Amino acid sequence: MTVEPITPHDHLACVTAIQRFAVLVDAGRYEEAADLFALDGVLQRPQERIEGRQALLASFLARPSHRLTRHVITNVVLEPIGPDHVRAFSYASVYRHLGQAQVPLALPVTARPPETVAEYSDELSRQNGKWRIWRRTVRPVFDTP
Repeated sequence: MTVEPITPHDHLACVTAIQRFAVLVDAGRYEEAADLFALDGVLQRPQERIEGRQALLASFLARPSHRLTRHVITNVVLEPIGPDHVRAFSYASVYRHLGQAQVPLALPVTARPPETVAEYSDELSRQNGKWRIWRRTVRPVFDTP
């Protein structure tokens, strides 16, 4: 079976979904971030599997409000694997700062090396005309102790 190449429009839409997810999580806009996942989407981390958009949202809402993160997404590569279905690979450098509860965070905070550099292996599917993350597997490559 020959798989059609990704159109420039679909390529941009898939990369935007991957990058926008990181930006929305970092901004604490969790409902919008969760909406970029398919209803039955799965986020697989090394020690945790989150199944479904609602479970993903619940996981985000449980985060400490005084945690500041920045996910820097690079090297996004896409591969079509079927109609309305794309495989994606990218790197994520994650910076994290844990402030004190009930104390407003003053920016900038002291810079530190990334907490982790990970590989994201994603599958995206077009659902009702919108590209959504259907599966994401996070594989840490460099981690701080």
